[in-house]
Amino acid sequence: MKKTLLSIGVIGFTLSLLSCQWQQSVTLTITQYSLTNDSIKLNSILPNRDPISISVSYEITDENDEVSKVVLVNGQLVDGELSLDQKVSEPTEVVISVNIGSTGQSAWTTAVLRPDSVIEFVVIHKITKDANYYLVEIKGRDHRSKDELLKFSIEGSGIELKDTDPELLQVRLIPEQSPLDRSVNINAFYSVLVDEGKFSIEGDLDEPTLFTIEVTEALALLSYVHWIPAILEPGVNYRIVPSGNQGKYVVLADRDSLHTQLVSSWQLDPKFVALVDSRTEGQLDAWWDLEREAEEEHKNEQIRNYQVAEQCAHVSLADETKLRFGKPYRYSYQKTGDLIRKARSDALRKILRDTRDAEIARMIFDLNWLQSREDSAFGSTPGMVEEVAILEELALKMDEEFVDKFIKPRVAQSRRVAMLEERNSSLLPGHIFPNFSLTSLAGETISLSDVLSENELVLIDFWNAECYLCIDSFSALREIYDDYKDHGFEIVTISIDKTLAEWEHTSMELNLPWIDLGDTKDGAEKSGSSTTATDYGIHRLPNRFLIDEGGCIIDKHLTDYDLEQLLTSR
Repeated sequence: MKKTLLSIGVIGFTLSLLSCQWQQSVTLTITQYSLTNDSIKLNSILPNRDPISISVSYEITDENDEVSKVVLVNGQLVDGELSLDQKVSEPTEVVISVNIGSTGQSAWTTAVLRPDSVIEFVVIHKITKDANYYLVEIKGRDHRSKDELLKFSIEGSGIELKDTDPELLQVRLIPEQSPLDRSVNINAFYSVLVDEGKFSIEGDLDEPTLFTIEVTEALALLSYVHWIPAILEPGVNYRIVPSGNQGKYVVLADRDSLHTQLVSSWQLDPKFVALVDSRTEGQLDAWWDLEREAEEEHKNEQIRNYQVAEQCAHVSLADETKLRFGKPYRYSYQKTGDLIRKARSDALRKILRDTRDAEIARMIFDLNWLQSREDSAFGSTPGMVEEVAILEELALKMDEEFVDKFIKPRVAQSRRVAMLEERNSSLLPGHIFPNFSLTSLAGETISLSDVLSENELVLIDFWNAECYLCIDSFSALREIYDDYKDHGFEIVTISIDKTLAEWEHTSMELNLPWIDLGDTKDGAEKSGSSTTATDYGIHRLPNRFLIDEGGCIIDKHLTDYDLEQLLTSR
């Protein structure tokens, strides 16, 4: 399979935001139109409250690669209709754009206009307390195929989603990028509003492509979302159908295909369906707090069993701190999620071991990675051992160049991250923070023990020039530092920039008032160690530790607010 870019018709929209003051919490206006090769007609009883100008256009490229725009129509509807100035003689991808006169806002989508087609589209205007949102969306049927040999189709009926406005129910087809080399088969996605529970999408594909089918509510900032994996390919027709008893959906192909082999083979297994239903039921139990007793007992056990180092017996830790760094309670739905992940992973890895096709092997890896993202949403994530195992199995199917370029570095990175996380997780409140000795930009060598000998509390804050959250927090840290620097409090920031130049430039620009030390890859230039970040397991930023004069960790990962509250209480 070759990796190509295929323009299917990019669905785009602009969510224009304008401040407004409305008494209503949410006002929704959906204006329906139909586009033919002759005209645009208003199908709604009530038009949008603001005057709307609609244009339909497409681009052509001449023999000199010069691009020009052909406008079929541009203007406002009169008596509910706007005639096209020009027509298309063959299937043509067009841009449908709306401009709202009173606000200057705009939104757009694309469609394939045919001489005999009728395209239903809507303009959605949503007003909330704080903003205006506009969206243009195809309704019901989005048929873009121009080549019968490359055509695929997918449809569904009776599509519902809990707690969702049925008029805004949206189905989106999103092509997935490979996590290995970041390649993607196409550079577009499809999106359509469900029409009375039904939708139909047709398009063209050069080769089998991994998609996420997203069922959600359009323009909803917080909405229930259902993700469905699908491998779509030319010449195959697909349907979205219900699965199980908890409102879930799956995709079915009308013939043997990669989707039936790599997805339906495990997804339709009755035991797997039962596990998915059980997980959903478990989520409801957690929502209704039906596991409270077991959760409370777990918390009490974590508090009782929290271990403090002998040298840090003087440290008094709040129960909340012990719980933050203890083993979290796992709800029944999370445990069921582990079973779901294992069942799917086992099935896919068996197919992976049996196949001799490198591209199928790669598709299996991409699919497993895609599903692991959904697992994470349910609190179930694969460990390093599982991730490395499937990477090593994939390596047996790929050519040496691909393995060296994409798989070996990822295996090394997975193992490194696991090592760093293990080291960082061992540095808990109530334990000794290992000493370090690093240099400042002035060339002075400073150790943690030196700083602790002169202060009661020291904040260790790892950062680099690319960590905007770190840098943004320095403003609040300055205020805290000014208030407490004369009361036994010090801050030590440790740069883990890749180069001395990056650290030097950013640090001097920020003019940090506290002790700023460096730990970069060219750390030898500063007579310091370039392994401090590794020693302390730092691979995510921000990363903070609060240390007392005895070298004991009082807290970690604390916010500016937490820090100020702690300092105030002392």
